[in-house]
Amino acid sequence: MSSGTRVADGARYRRPLVLAIAAAMFGELAIFLIFGVVLYPAGSILSKFLWTVVFCGIGMGAALGAAVSLFVVDRFDGARAIGATTVLSVLMLGLACDLLCLELDKHFEFFGGHEMPTLFLLNGVVMSLVGGLAIGSALFTVRGRNLLDRLGI
Repeated sequence: MSSGTRVADGARYRRPLVLAIAAAMFGELAIFLIFGVVLYPAGSILSKFLWTVVFCGIGMGAALGAAVSLFVVDRFDGARAIGATTVLSVLMLGLACDLLCLELDKHFEFFGGHEMPTLFLLNGVVMSLVGGLAIGSALFTVRGRNLLDRLGI
């Protein structure tokens, strides 16, 4: 890490995991509430919650955090690191995960993918773009690192 505050080794690799899991769970909670409860209320609420918040939120958040730790931490900083984090987020969460979930939703009909696949995919891409920018900014700017330090992350 070339600019700003120096992050302890453990935190440098733990932070991407913590932030990516938290961001993915938050995003999946929003998807669960908007698409799974309000727009498409039919079906098991428990199954929808487990699918979105638990399996996708924790699983894909952990996968993104690990990828950021492996491919971005110690290689890039600042704008390049934010860009790399955002690209990883969009590719992994916004495209790969979302395409898989779209196919699953065609069978389960929990979140509207069977009726509005374009909205389903667009939502995933936009949320992963915003999340990647937020995670990257928190991890790879002095201001973001200082905030994480104050929060004890």
